[in-house]
Amino acid sequence: MNKKLKIYSTLFVVVLIVLVFTSTFNYSSMGWSPAPDNKMEFAELPADYMTRDTLADGETVSTGHPYYTYEVNVKSWSRPDHKVLLSTAQGQTYTVDMQKIKIGMPVSRVESNIPMYIIGSGAVVSLIVCFLILYMVLKLIMKIRRGEIFVTKVAKYLEITGILLSFLYLYTLAISYLTTQYFISYIHLADHSIVFKNECNSMYILTGLGLMIISQIILMGKDLKEEQELTI
Repeated sequence: MNKKLKIYSTLFVVVLIVLVFTSTFNYSSMGWSPAPDNKMEFAELPADYMTRDTLADGETVSTGHPYYTYEVNVKSWSRPDHKVLLSTAQGQTYTVDMQKIKIGMPVSRVESNIPMYIIGSGAVVSLIVCFLILYMVLKLIMKIRRGEIFVTKVAKYLEITGILLSFLYLYTLAISYLTTQYFISYIHLADHSIVFKNECNSMYILTGLGLMIISQIILMGKDLKEEQELTI
C-alpha cells in the first residue's frame, strides 16, 4: 500500500467518524436572560422597512425600502418557568420549536457589509470549483471511452476531482461558520439565539476522499500490470 493510499484511507475513516458524531450529538449551554424589550409579536412593518403616505384624495400609498434577508438556525432559550411556544387552531394545540428562520434587516441599519462579502466570495469560489470539477470529469470520461483506465492520467484526474470536492465542502463549511459567527455577535433575537449548524452536503467530502482512494488503487493496478508485462 503506497503512502498516499494510507493517508487518504485514514482521512476517510476520521471524517466519517466526525460526521457521525457531530450529527448525533448536540451541545448547547444557552440560558434565559429576560429584558424589558425582549418580545416577538405580529406587528406592522416599521418605517425603515416600509413607509405609508396618504395622498390628497385619501388613498394610501405604501413604499417598501430595500432590506437584506438571511436564513439562520436558531434555538429557543431554556426558560426557568418551563413556558413553551404553543399553537392552538381548530381545537388542537401543539408546541412549536423554531429551528430555522429568515430574518430581514433594512439596508439603512446595516453597519457592515462583511456578511455580503463573505457570502458573495463564497458563491464565486464555489462556482469556479464546480467548473473545474466538471472539466476534470469530462477529461476522465474521454479517457475511459478510449479504454484507458489503469493509466497515470486517469488516476490524476480522479485525485484532482476528489481534492476539489473535499475543498468545496471545507470551504462552504468555513463560509457558513464565519457568517453565522458574525450574526451571533451582532444580531439579537427575542427568546432565541442564533446557532451554527453544519448543513453542508457531507457527500462532497466523502465522495472526494473516495475518489482520492480510488486514484491510488488505479496507480497500484497500473504498477501491477506493468510488472506482469515485464514478467511475460
